Amino acid sequence: MKYLKKILKNSFIMSFFSVLSLCIVGYINYITKNQIKNQKEEEKKIFIQQVIPYSIYNSYEKKKYLVENELLGDLKKHNLWLLFQDKIAKVAIVESTAPDGYSGSIYMLVAAYLNGKIIGVRVLSHKETPGIGDKIDISISNWITKFKDLSVINEQDNHVLLKKYGGQIDQFTGATITPQAVTNAIKRTVIFIKRIPLIFSLKR
Repeated sequence: MKYLKKILKNSFIMSFFSVLSLCIVGYINYITKNQIKNQKEEEKKIFIQQVIPYSIYNSYEKKKYLVENELLGDLKKHNLWLLFQDKIAKVAIVESTAPDGYSGSIYMLVAAYLNGKIIGVRVLSHKETPGIGDKIDISISNWITKFKDLSVINEQDNHVLLKKYGGQIDQFTGATITPQAVTNAIKRTVIFIKRIPLIFSLKR
């Protein structure tokens, strides 16, 4: 009988510490996930400040949406911020994806007027080759700033293309796939932005 009680006691103690360990691990994971999420949100705020002048961002009414559209590179949900002036949508800031980067998907933030004029672009994250494809990153090169003030008229517009294809955008030495993927994604994203009034039934 004493032996049985000892076994039950040991089993209870082991079970208790197993449950306690699981709770601790779960809590740590929860805290870590929240910290990572908060860090990403803070980084996103910094990028938003880089793609659009504070004077514009701060003087417009803002609304945030979640959108799905193949022009944004995939069918995942993307954050979209619309900026309104006198209840009329004027500017869009949207997360977009270049799914065909050399080393995988490239995630970006694109800001443009609804008439198709680009305000700014920043790459949020990527896995492109250091020293070659990573020039898309503002911390490495100012290449991404070349899109500022360019306008996209339609899908056949040749302005927002690499120079080797008749456009205005430089490719990198030894790398064409990465800048081409980003350029094409930006162009598609601006076309999406131009269609926002139709998608949301908004006034221009």
